[in-house]
Amino acid sequence: MSEVRISGSQKNAMLTIHFIELKHGLHTPVHTSYLRKQVDLSLCKEMASNHFLVSLRTLADNGYLVYQPNTGLSLNARAKENENMWQLTDKGRQYAEVCHSTRLRPKRSYRKRC
Repeated sequence: MSEVRISGSQKNAMLTIHFIELKHGLHTPVHTSYLRKQVDLSLCKEMASNHFLVSLRTLADNGYLVYQPNTGLSLNARAKENENMWQLTDKGRQYAEVCHSTRLRPKRSYRKRC
């Protein structure tokens, strides 16, 4: 099985969902527009909404995310009715935890020899 390459925007999307789960509990659905806004802020650039949605669907196809439609505003009343809601799977949660711990680790510093 080949290894999946996960882009920076995909990592930040999974980390955002992970941080929301840490604050509000597991299996908290997050809507696409909120995720895109947070990832745009963290990367300091604006992504096209279609490209971001394709990257989230790729993560869902590879088993990192699960998406559900927000039919009847049943999952989130503030999101649009036709907007997808995203949750981490166990595989995605494990990847996000590893990514979060590597970002917390201090970087190695090198001293120049004279």
